[in-house]
Amino acid sequence: MKKLLYISLVTLTVGVTSCEKDFLETSPTDRVDAGTLFETTDGAMVAMDGIYRMLYTSGWTTGNTHQNFGIMSTKLYTSLMGEDLLQDAQGNGWFYFDYRYDVRSRFNTTTWRPYATWNFYYTLVSNANYILAVEETIEGDQAIIDNIMAQAYAIRAYAYFQLIQAYQQTYVGHESAPGVPLYVEPTTSASEGKGRGTVEEVYTQINMDIDKAIDLFSADKNSQQHRSHIDYYIANAIKANVALVQNKWADAATHATEALTKPSLEMISGDDLHSGFNNRNLKNVMWGSEVIADQSGIYASFFAHMDARADRYARSSRKCIYNWLYDQIPADDARKAWWQGPTDGGTNDTKPYNQKKFRYSNMDSDLGDYIFLRAEEMQLVKAEALCRDNRLEEAKQALAELMALRVANYEDILDGIALSNELTMGSIGTPTTLMDMIILQRRIELWGEAERIYDVMRLKTGFDRNAPNSNHTAKPTWNTMDPAYKELILTIPQKEFDGNPNMDANSDQNPL
Repeated sequence: MKKLLYISLVTLTVGVTSCEKDFLETSPTDRVDAGTLFETTDGAMVAMDGIYRMLYTSGWTTGNTHQNFGIMSTKLYTSLMGEDLLQDAQGNGWFYFDYRYDVRSRFNTTTWRPYATWNFYYTLVSNANYILAVEETIEGDQAIIDNIMAQAYAIRAYAYFQLIQAYQQTYVGHESAPGVPLYVEPTTSASEGKGRGTVEEVYTQINMDIDKAIDLFSADKNSQQHRSHIDYYIANAIKANVALVQNKWADAATHATEALTKPSLEMISGDDLHSGFNNRNLKNVMWGSEVIADQSGIYASFFAHMDARADRYARSSRKCIYNWLYDQIPADDARKAWWQGPTDGGTNDTKPYNQKKFRYSNMDSDLGDYIFLRAEEMQLVKAEALCRDNRLEEAKQALAELMALRVANYEDILDGIALSNELTMGSIGTPTTLMDMIILQRRIELWGEAERIYDVMRLKTGFDRNAPNSNHTAKPTWNTMDPAYKELILTIPQKEFDGNPNMDANSDQNPL
């Protein structure tokens, strides 16, 4: 049997990744034997905390590590692959290759996006599998065991959800297309790799895992000890997003609604809306990571690439809003202040269309918490799912609850559109229906947060960077209006084919 090459195992005692180690080891740490670590719930929780730290640490490649920092890196590169978020210059080069679609051909290295994404999410899967393997044998309070296992099931579901969206076209219409290899047991250096299977099989596993997590969490819905920990409500949010991609509208609406029942969770407005999205303790945050100064990799961070006030990467390559999208935001919309205007000038962060939504909490220490999921996203999922399910008045009300916190004349805006679940507006155009408005508000509200290219694929709209006087600095020459074009998905890293006898580079690679 050949060794698996795509996963590295976290040093669970301290939560530090070792992405340069190519092979899985039978022991998940070089300090504590696996059998010892997973004998008790305390050890298992140490393992879970190691996973949670991986969600924001940098690395995952043998080079270009400063553009690979976990979940927020995914949010940024998938946003840049669409049209709503752009870079005004190449700068140091980080992320610009994603923006101009110049990463897929680099699958034969361990320094670019195809390997980074594969390695990161499969490492989460691997570590979750080690925890889940002791579900029936670990000693301790059963309620604590169930909670830890629920977290591991949810992490595995989330990781596979990200993998299948990154490496294959959207679910609907591609159910029988090649998926990604599925592993539900611990893997070692002696394990043999799996084949791709199908998209349907991957979503079946995702749903089994997230349903199991929700079931286990339901015994104690308010068990979250830290905002970084997945709980009952976050698991429901993950389920809602999965259902949305699968066009299971009633399920998406049900789980989004349930996620929003989290105690003390509220959508934000006022000063909180302009505080930099850098504080996990904001009342709208469901899931986020606390980033502290003494932990490695902080310089290579999401904020380093976003906040041009600091002398970091963003200053030479600003993250800007598409001028078309900016023009759709009413002047009295509080969110318009998230970006500079078209005639603004000056230095650092005061360039036209430059973003001010995401900012360091402390520039001197390179600090800022990462927010992975907030109430507003679930509110928009709820509105879209209700609308798709033809529950139009409920959908309009759900959207109105969010817009009331953003736009003074929101009622006039909503009264001016048709109460319809038809999506008539593509990448650019004029919103005429309730569904058009929901998707437009999603693009504005979740700019830089939702993985825009995944929406482009699931909505089957394609994307257009060629609005009049477009401020895009990179415009692909292929047909970006094709929602299932090969460029929208990543290639599988060559390293996987080299070490997996059940994956063939000639037949299993995504179209080149």
